[in-house]
Amino acid sequence: MPLLVFPGRAARGRSSCFFLGQNTALFSHPPRSWFSPVALLAGALLLSACQSAVPGGPEPEEDPAASTAAAAADPALVGACTTFWGDPDYADPLSRVVLDRAATAPEIGPSDPFFYAMTGDDVEAAFHGAPEGAVEAASGLAEWFRTQPEQGEELDAAAFTTAWEGVASVCAPVSAAAAWALGPGDDGTKPAALACADVFDTPGTLNHFGNANVLTSNMFALVGRTPQQVPAERLEDVQATADLLAAEITAVDDDAVRAALEQVRTPFQDALDGDLWSDGLQDPLVALDTACGAAGYSTPGIGQDTDGGDAGEDEGLV
Repeated sequence: MPLLVFPGRAARGRSSCFFLGQNTALFSHPPRSWFSPVALLAGALLLSACQSAVPGGPEPEEDPAASTAAAAADPALVGACTTFWGDPDYADPLSRVVLDRAATAPEIGPSDPFFYAMTGDDVEAAFHGAPEGAVEAASGLAEWFRTQPEQGEELDAAAFTTAWEGVASVCAPVSAAAAWALGPGDDGTKPAALACADVFDTPGTLNHFGNANVLTSNMFALVGRTPQQVPAERLEDVQATADLLAAEITAVDDDAVRAALEQVRTPFQDALDGDLWSDGLQDPLVALDTACGAAGYSTPGIGQDTDGGDAGEDEGLV
């Protein structure tokens, strides 16, 4: 639901603007030099403002775009959305935890519903004191965590997506991450740090993998961190991952990050072209790690687990 803040109405009764409106005859026959574009624009604005303030006259129309912009300037909204989405450095935002919890809820939720309910508390706490529409959106997401995880495999995943998008909608005016969560923006405009966060740190809850693993971990299962054979039975996932990376390449605003992402995508495209032997992602991810660092994003590493092997398919943030 859009968050609108309506400006106050002009006070009724006599005002300085009303007084000027009663004296517009002064400008009825201006000398020729007054007919400049600037003067005409100023006169139009003056008459428009005066008309809206005349007692008994028509009320000024509310501009939804202006109202949304006013809401976006609210420091409380900015603070809440920054806590949730992590702009501009995307270091450990609450949204990342939310995605992880949603992905693990079908399996773990029934055995520990209180754990998931606490996530709902965290969401509401993040938006405490924010504008009403933002609080309402956060409450919807919080309620999902209080009621759905205990349903296990029967939980309403579509309701999570709806609640997630509700929070994204209210934050989109002040958060690049929220705006991109709703859908792609213009080519070459996605902040490099956000693209890096999406690759290294964001659970795949809402992408084609549908799990709590970050993208690097999910990619290792397909083309490996080290050289391996690409599983032929997973070419559908290979295609979807290649498409996802292509979208990031098109979107990102940093040339070095774009070039590194193209290296990451190469083994996926090679597999689609028939070469199922992958050299792995170790070197491409080192290059991406370097590019992301230069762009201001601190990566967690290149996907190596504590035992020095490839990260497994079942790891998440929990």
